[in-house]
Amino acid sequence: LLGYLKPGCTHRTYIGFTVDPRRRLRQHNGDIAAGAWKTKRCRPWNMALCVWGFPHKVTALQFEHAWQHPAISRHVRGVASRLSFVRTCRRGKFLRQRIVMGVKQNVQVVLRMLTASPYCRMPLRVHFFDESLHDTVLPGLAEARSLPAHVVVSKGSFDDLEAICAEAMRRPQLDLALAHCAVCRDAFLPGGRMVRCPGCALPSHVVCAAREF
Repeated sequence: LLGYLKPGCTHRTYIGFTVDPRRRLRQHNGDIAAGAWKTKRCRPWNMALCVWGFPHKVTALQFEHAWQHPAISRHVRGVASRLSFVRTCRRGKFLRQRIVMGVKQNVQVVLRMLTASPYCRMPLRVHFFDESLHDTVLPGLAEARSLPAHVVVSKGSFDDLEAICAEAMRRPQLDLALAHCAVCRDAFLPGGRMVRCPGCALPSHVVCAAREF
């Protein structure tokens, strides 16, 4: 989520996808080539936050589209439409998404989205680059108090995010021969399928996790 830094125009935002937030922000600000055409007229931009931890690129792109169109996305419109500023408008025969204005309102939308299926079951994390947004705005949002317990919220610089990602990838591998399902307490069979809780990292059979959660 990008916010426009020019005074008086803070309602302008941009939502996009990237695997390299630091480089992508430089592209949007024109420091290097290949920024989005929507961000060329309104510079400079500040990156407010990012959501990461998606299982693959396709899911991340679907999340991006849903965040851009919360009132019409079938996955999130049920929870997002409870916000008074998430609305649609009709242009001819087509139903369109009204623009959600400002960083704060877009933060409210994404926090609502994280409570909707299938995103509420994914090991997603929210990282705030704008520390004032994290420290002063986030505590006052009711949506922040409704996040699933396993969703981790952090703040800091691009370097801090890279360190958090590196630590997450260094999680030790589980020895299935010595482990037991956290739900049914039975041992894992060779070749059996298992999943781990994104919050506490406890392992369980896929069937047990589906039944429990």
